[in-house]
Amino acid sequence: MCAYAIRTTGTAQDLINIVIQAGELAAARAEVFLPRKNALARALLETPCNLGGRLARRLLELSPADTSLAWHDAISRRLAAGHTWPFAADAPALSRAAAEVRVLTAATGRPPALLALLSHPPVWGEELHLNFELARHAALALRAARGRPCRPRLTAAVDSYALDTASLPAECFYAGFMAGFDLGLDRLCFSRSRWSTRLAAESAWPRFAFRLLRCLSGGAEAILALSGGVPATARTLYAAREWTAAQRRRSPLRAAPSEVLRRLRQWEDFRRFAALGPHAPRLRRCAWRMLEGWIMSAVAGAAPGTAAGRQPAAETGALGDTELDVLRRSLEALGLDDEQKAQALRELSCEWPRETPFRRRFFRLLAGRLLRQGRPVVWLPVVHRNGGRPGILVREAWTWTALSRDIISGRVLGETPRDWQGNAEDFAVEFGRANYD
Repeated sequence: MCAYAIRTTGTAQDLINIVIQAGELAAARAEVFLPRKNALARALLETPCNLGGRLARRLLELSPADTSLAWHDAISRRLAAGHTWPFAADAPALSRAAAEVRVLTAATGRPPALLALLSHPPVWGEELHLNFELARHAALALRAARGRPCRPRLTAAVDSYALDTASLPAECFYAGFMAGFDLGLDRLCFSRSRWSTRLAAESAWPRFAFRLLRCLSGGAEAILALSGGVPATARTLYAAREWTAAQRRRSPLRAAPSEVLRRLRQWEDFRRFAALGPHAPRLRRCAWRMLEGWIMSAVAGAAPGTAAGRQPAAETGALGDTELDVLRRSLEALGLDDEQKAQALRELSCEWPRETPFRRRFFRLLAGRLLRQGRPVVWLPVVHRNGGRPGILVREAWTWTALSRDIISGRVLGETPRDWQGNAEDFAVEFGRANYD
């Protein structure tokens, strides 16, 4: 079984370690054999290859925007290894998006932020190439919607967990390049060598939200997988963790974390997780992070003592008795009444089977920052089709134009466009259901 190098920090960063441990177990179950990367070779090559990537990034930053886009297109085609689909620059959905961008720019005097939100195909097997095609089509779609040269920034993980199938030099070069040229996201930044950690510091996971906001606040273009990863990762990090945070806000004990922690410690499996989980001792004193971690480890199949061969709920999309038991006891520790518990479990059961969680927190964050600054937003869904008719589809754009008392005003484009109003959570659910599985 592959073992990724992780280092505990005693912060929320340690929650990522749960996902990585689950990924190790998933690879073992699927009998995926990854290239071995020698520790000595990494020590010798990581920093020089990071520097090489930074140099390439600088050269591309100095080139014209359309030249940069052409390089991105060529590299994505090469990575897709011949499994490509033609991009329809004259598609009606893109023509309508471009017209809306012009209208919003004229009406507000500010170019809207453009964000292409991708679905996420499997990262192993025959459908791997769809990931590269999604990024390629999204970059071209943003260029068409903007109507002028631009530099769409791609959000992509650059750590060894994401690049485990690449060779060591390719992994380290890619990390150095993507860390700054695009929106590189390094979940294992603090496990690198000292010099490589410094070079990759800008892409550390805790800084990502600020980098994305800085990009979009300036009216730029970005590409992001809405799920934030493959379904198992997405359900663990975004469905389970965000659901836990929502229940905490409803809890009558939300101002008494020490009491919640005392209640959690009555159960042996929680105490085992607290003692053996992939986190530093300091985190054990934080009731909310420990509650999130316990639930995440349960649904991801990474809890200490879990049977190695059992496929976890995060992979199957179905909550079993083991996971439901942990969820119910978590709600009990939060002091919720029976009606609140039942409602909470119904909410999670509706979202859990989805490959792409709704990401309510993500949309709340962007609405609170971008619309409050007067920056309109255009959302462009770019999704894949698999099975018998694989391909890439750019769907109709949705827009945000204004925010008043937490109510967003916007439009859903199409042959018959319609106005839309609601809060950020309403948008997350309606937009997600309309465009993603």
